[in-house]
Amino acid sequence: MKILLVAVNAKYIHSNPAVFSLKACTGAYSSHVQIAEFTINQAPAFLLQEIYKKQPDVIAFSCYIWNRTLIGQLIGDLHKILPDTDIWAGGPEVSYDPYETIKEWRLRGVLAGAGEGSFSFLVAAYVQGKKDSLPKVLTTANTPRLAFDDIPFWHQDMEMPKNRIIYYESSRGCPFSCSYCLSSIEKRMEFRSTERVCEELAFFLAQKVPQVKFVDRTFNCNKKHALPILQYLLLHDNGITNFHFEITAGLLDEDYFALLKQMRPGAVQLEIGVQSTNPQTIQEIDRNMDFAKVAGAVRRILSWNNIHVHLDLIAGLPYEDFQSFQASFNDVYALRPMQLQLGFLKVLKGSAMEARAPKYSLVSSSQPPYEVLSTKWLSYAQICRLKQLEEVFEIYYNSGQFTHTLELLLPYFASPFAMYDSLAGWFAAHSLFGILSSRIRKYEILLEFATSRI
Repeated sequence: MKILLVAVNAKYIHSNPAVFSLKACTGAYSSHVQIAEFTINQAPAFLLQEIYKKQPDVIAFSCYIWNRTLIGQLIGDLHKILPDTDIWAGGPEVSYDPYETIKEWRLRGVLAGAGEGSFSFLVAAYVQGKKDSLPKVLTTANTPRLAFDDIPFWHQDMEMPKNRIIYYESSRGCPFSCSYCLSSIEKRMEFRSTERVCEELAFFLAQKVPQVKFVDRTFNCNKKHALPILQYLLLHDNGITNFHFEITAGLLDEDYFALLKQMRPGAVQLEIGVQSTNPQTIQEIDRNMDFAKVAGAVRRILSWNNIHVHLDLIAGLPYEDFQSFQASFNDVYALRPMQLQLGFLKVLKGSAMEARAPKYSLVSSSQPPYEVLSTKWLSYAQICRLKQLEEVFEIYYNSGQFTHTLELLLPYFASPFAMYDSLAGWFAAHSLFGILSSRIRKYEILLEFATSRI
């Protein structure tokens, strides 16, 4: 019996921790499970050929917003070339409405929700010749649910990949209820024991991997869990490994600050979701955020010059019109984070945002990643304008290559937003979008823009 777990990642540098975790939980039957990792940038025909070569009896796809369309295309052709192969799917893109997906893709079934226990149950049924007893939808309600600490540390059984991000998970779930996020649907939170986490991080430190990215939705939501982990990393720093955490700045207190201040430059990277500084917007999306407190925490951390800070904004949220988004952008830009990501609202299936879409006149793409097209407050033309601004912002600010020039230019514009909006307009007027320019050419373009405006 050959069971193939298929991951289709967004980029080569990414990996799919889910498929490795699933295989690790199959115990004595793990020899029946193989893993195939691809990317969405590879030709569908190549992926189809590679899967076909393995001649699997069962295929299980890991489905997300970035690969759903491609996986649907692959499954349609796999039914034709491997007609006797059972095909399953799992992941957030198929968990909300599994029966509809089963019908659409003609699947044998779907693994909905946390999949380690369900996949172990599935593999055992196939190996033991009991596949006909499997229900169409496997969930934690009809299969064993593994405790978080019972999931093996699968990293130690594989060669550490070079030039790829290593993902690690110390908690699951989120205590918050942001309306655009699927993590708010399931209120359950699980934590891997601090002792186990520290033992496992010791493995990465010993291997001297460049970066470990925690996929915890809010790493610092439980101080008793997070603080000892940071203390361990401070005491056992190897001088090389960087650890990336997604946190809520409003939960930081003096104990956190005292630890973070001592970290080696480059040891820790923090991602903080601001999303908007409009109080009405924050309230409407069910977030509890005091931007003044967040800004104070960010400024304090940045003043130490030892921690990379990444801040996030989301365009297309309720009550955020073009002027309001400008204000949010300017508020966050004033903090001068190392990176500021301008994201666009994704209306995920099953989220509260999807349910409230009619209230907001919210229109989104029918295809993954279900991105906002317009709202009651923001037109599609304005979304397009922000998209162009995002592109030049990535080139000139987030690259970190033009810092001094940008600061020199800023006083000539009414606001930071006005400067980048004007630069995006320059790109559009000179047909520069869609052209891959060298670094030198980017400097030349910025010079041409500056001389035209000063």
